[in-house]
Amino acid sequence: KSGITTAINSIYSFEAKRNLKLLLSENKVDIAQFNNITNYHTPSIIPVLKKNKIPIVWRVLDYRLICPNSNFLSKDKVCEACFKTKYYNCILKKCKNNSLLASSLLAIENYTYSLLPFYKNVDLFLFQSEFTRDMFVRFGYDINKTQIVENPYNGIENQPVYRGKGYILYFGRISKEKGLHTLLSVMKLLPEVQLKIVGDGPELEIYKNYAIENSLKNVNFLGPKWGEELDPIIRDSEFVIVPSEWYEPSGYVVLQAFSFGKPVVASNIGGLKDIVVNNENGLLFQSGNKDDLLRTIKFLYQDKELIKILGLNAKKHVDIKYNTNKYYDKTIKIFSDLIFSKK
Repeated sequence: KSGITTAINSIYSFEAKRNLKLLLSENKVDIAQFNNITNYHTPSIIPVLKKNKIPIVWRVLDYRLICPNSNFLSKDKVCEACFKTKYYNCILKKCKNNSLLASSLLAIENYTYSLLPFYKNVDLFLFQSEFTRDMFVRFGYDINKTQIVENPYNGIENQPVYRGKGYILYFGRISKEKGLHTLLSVMKLLPEVQLKIVGDGPELEIYKNYAIENSLKNVNFLGPKWGEELDPIIRDSEFVIVPSEWYEPSGYVVLQAFSFGKPVVASNIGGLKDIVVNNENGLLFQSGNKDDLLRTIKFLYQDKELIKILGLNAKKHVDIKYNTNKYYDKTIKIFSDLIFSKK
């Protein structure tokens, strides 16, 4: 019984509705912004805000509203089988942890909110990249209720270094969808290039063993690093590799790399191609294509002057387009316009 109750509450939370009503009875609220509200607050709070004539902005951080599994992955492969509310495919393919029950609950949640009119009461959906916005529009969302506000990155204080110390760098989550198997396969053919890998994740031991079994002496796993421990590793690299094989909404690691003047070699998938401009601040290769990745790494690694030129552009790009003041100004203007339109 408790399991059923928990499942129901994760789809429709009466408690969240009660708490929001209490909050609004005691406080004046001009506007509401959602980030991740599924499972806990749930969209059940939308009618409460609508009744109180409070504008609603939803900042979309993943694909949960159009993909039950939230990441367009099924069995570690890109999947769009649920296109335009065909959520039963999540059950058939057991997309969530290969579990029929977990996948069914997610599909039921998406069906519930496709039938209820809650999403129509959201005034504006904000997206991190053109790619994510275009995906939602393709899946049926009204483009007139969307805007793009790129993620901010405060890297202006980071001192760029345009000459590295001979190695290339991957940093981030160690998991299948990040394309590390493709990258390691390529490193077998680049014995003269050193690769440092920073991060942790479910596939870490698997890739460590792969490196040992294939005698990859040019690959060094450094484990998880953060902040001041990570910064010098980025700063001393030649360039950064982002070989993702899923629809990255927006690559935060790309902005980190750019802030230190490092070009990025990235797969041309998802929101990555909205940040990495080919031959301007980095290079793009075909996602999952070993030959293309091999050519791209060799080409850039051998051209130190190009590394510098791309790095200079990368630093300018992140400081101008993704600075925190720009994010603040765009967001406040959106809020102000919506509040004014409701008066």
